[in-house]
Amino acid sequence: MATLSQLKQRIDKLIEYQGEDSPVAAFIYTKEDVVQYDDDGNEVEIEDDKIIEDVLFNVEDTDYVYNVIQDVIEDELKEVVS
Repeated sequence: MATLSQLKQRIDKLIEYQGEDSPVAAFIYTKEDVVQYDDDGNEVEIEDDKIIEDVLFNVEDTDYVYNVIQDVIEDELKEVVS
């Protein structure tokens, strides 16, 4: 898991190496995305930062997300290149 400041540093380096107009697809999840819903469907904010950090760390640490994205990239390449 990274902080927004760390993410900004990574993005700045990517811009430096690849240029400002380099294409990108990105998915960013922050603490505002880690929510629960009550029985009435109302959003319930999680106020414990440790829980939020654990959830976001586990999301970033899972290979499943990366594998699905790579599968989509491969499928799109087959479609676009052929």
